[in-house]
Amino acid sequence: MILNWIRFIRDRIFNSMMNRQELARWGEELAQKYLKNRGINIIEKNYRTQFGEIDIIGFENEDLVFFEVKTRSSIRFGYPEEAVNSKKIEKIEMVANEYLDKLASSDLNWRIDSIAIIRNPYNLKYQIKWFKNVDA
Repeated sequence: MILNWIRFIRDRIFNSMMNRQELARWGEELAQKYLKNRGINIIEKNYRTQFGEIDIIGFENEDLVFFEVKTRSSIRFGYPEEAVNSKKIEKIEMVANEYLDKLASSDLNWRIDSIAIIRNPYNLKYQIKWFKNVDA
């Protein structure tokens, strides 16, 4: 009986685990829903250039927002928002500037925001936070 219980728990944990790419994809999809529910008009997803990638680009009212989404299944190696450091922000700024050049709109207000998600792999609950106007 106890052995069956242990197998059940092990299988449930194993089946709820995701690899990093699956977790990141899940987090980006969740972030998109979260942002849409808060009035963000999403215009690009996974925008890539030679300098890197921006997860989500959208408008909050008149402001163009470049979103970096970080998802973790534990805080063992730090909170997801801590991964949006000065080096990461510099990369995002490079990609954002390239995107802005493509738009050819110099009077556009823009900023970088971060969405931090922690997903508990055992009960599948999650916590999501939106950090506006992150900087180095």
